[in-house]
Amino acid sequence: MKETDVLRMFLARRENYAVSHVTYLQGRVYSVTMQGVNYRAVVLCSSFEFFEKRYHIAQEVPNLIICFEHTTVVPVKVLSLRLGNLAQPYELPEAIYDLEQQRKRKLGSQVLLGMYISGIKRAQTLVNALPPTTRKRYLDKVEALGKRKRGKPVGRALSS
Repeated sequence: MKETDVLRMFLARRENYAVSHVTYLQGRVYSVTMQGVNYRAVVLCSSFEFFEKRYHIAQEVPNLIICFEHTTVVPVKVLSLRLGNLAQPYELPEAIYDLEQQRKRKLGSQVLLGMYISGIKRAQTLVNALPPTTRKRYLDKVEALGKRKRGKPVGRALSS
């Protein structure tokens, strides 16, 4: 699935979410008025892409993620089109019920990474309790997700 598919799904269902206004800004970022509140929204396939595409270190961090599937903990609201719900900041995805057991799977690992990057104490305690090689692997991923990639940074304003 691509971001354009997610955007089309969102636009087709915008009455369900009380969306009154959608304006393209740049890249994957849109200005969205939903339930009378203005958001700077980013359209992604999954909420983990918020970290993969480095939106958490952008100059202007979006305050809403519109995605097909909510797959990690993020510091902003998440509109999951797959489930049709609006998750609050730092809310766990619905598929997570026991993070300690599920961290060995892809979804659990992404949730643990998102929690760690977001500064949640429970994640830091879990990662610090892991065996040294596993802990190093998680910390290396966190460090890699915190570094900017080459090229134009996301969230940079367009010149007028």
